Amino acid sequence: MLTVKSTTLSSFAMASALLLAACNTTSKSEQPEMVSNWSAITGKNWQLSMVVDGNETLAPMSPVLASANFTADSKVVGSTGCNRYFGTYEENDGKLKLSPLGATQMMCVEDAMAIENAFNNAMEKVSDWQLAKDTLVLSDTNGKPIMEFVPITP
Repeated sequence: MLTVKSTTLSSFAMASALLLAACNTTSKSEQPEMVSNWSAITGKNWQLSMVVDGNETLAPMSPVLASANFTADSKVVGSTGCNRYFGTYEENDGKLKLSPLGATQMMCVEDAMAIENAFNNAMEKVSDWQLAKDTLVLSDTNGKPIMEFVPITP
């Protein structure tokens, strides 16, 4: 009888371990493909698809299309959807520090100004980056995503 109990207990323990392992397994297709090589970001034109402004999330729509291009020589240039901007950056192992940005000073329609203000405020808070699939995510010091960009296709 002792053999039956220990065999049953061993079988139960093995089944439990397999069940827990199955619960913790994520298929490869469910895991986002993360890229940690900054060269995958540089030299490409990125279009803003989301920006956080306080408690509000904004999704720019045409014709207000903000963009960014991080050059290999540590410059960042683009459009806020209203004005052109330029600056420099430092990237180090997933950390991203942007200089204060210079920009043209044109007045634009109200929607464009709202996106521009949110864009400029978010760029000042950028601390980290990651590339998941085709989305460049810029995050603040708390790891909260504050901007998302997608590649601009010609």
